[in-house]
Amino acid sequence: MRSDNSRGFTLVELMIVVAIISILASLAIPAFHRYTKKAKSAEAIGHLNKIWAGAASYYAVDHTDPSGVVLEPQFPGPTAALESTTQCGCQSTSRCAAGATVYVTDPVWIGLSYSISDAHNFMPLYTAAGTGSAASFTADAISDMDCDGILGTWRRIGGAANTDVTGNQTPFVSNEGE
Repeated sequence: MRSDNSRGFTLVELMIVVAIISILASLAIPAFHRYTKKAKSAEAIGHLNKIWAGAASYYAVDHTDPSGVVLEPQFPGPTAALESTTQCGCQSTSRCAAGATVYVTDPVWIGLSYSISDAHNFMPLYTAAGTGSAASFTADAISDMDCDGILGTWRRIGGAANTDVTGNQTPFVSNEGE
């Protein structure tokens, strides 16, 4: 028997609240995943843009061999050393640590004026070949966020044409969700 002074919620009212919360969660969770994916992609694109700028600057400057002979324009290379043999997502902190020494000891990274000052999700890779108008380079930002051995790769390819650095402005992306 219920008195007029009793307070509380009926089962129907509670079910309505649960249904509203479920609908809000079903909308918020995919939006959150899109947001985190976009933020991670922005990090990869930032790495590629910084490498691109370093390669273009290096190509534009005259370089000489030890005897003082001016070399044909080229990108630094042939291959930059890896920051780590373990992917960032597979490290104990799930990110690569800031300030890896490879960026201040490897001549290719030094030539690119490239370093990473913050913890990061993507490991940069860089290779170059050729000189003059046959010079080219490839810049990658790779990740294995879930440590399953499948790499997500963001790639920009550049080359030289009439003393200008050219290539794709938008990175090629494979396995973006990794």
